[in-house]
Amino acid sequence: ISNAISFSPPGGTIAVSAQRKGNVVLFTVEDDGPGIPENKLQDIFNRFYTERPKGEKFGRHSGLGLSISKQIIDAHHGSIQAENRRDAEGNVIGARFTVCLPKA
Repeated sequence: ISNAISFSPPGGTIAVSAQRKGNVVLFTVEDDGPGIPENKLQDIFNRFYTERPKGEKFGRHSGLGLSISKQIIDAHHGSIQAENRRDAEGNVIGARFTVCLPKA
């Protein structure tokens, strides 16, 4: 959620939802940020990888948060996926992260 806040423009919207689907629970976080370069959608989960918002000073994003999140989710036999949100014309209008965890 903190990544979504920092990558969204001032006044942008962050949407957080949870949904039970069969034997899993899906958690989704969506933002109004610039999205993620298509060729980096998997790299962002690598340790120390960072795509800082334009103009942001070094040090705010260490490249550890998503890597640690993925390790925790993996340890619980879940998955995390990143994708770009698009409008009807196909323009990127933000990012979406979906966490899938087995229902306890």
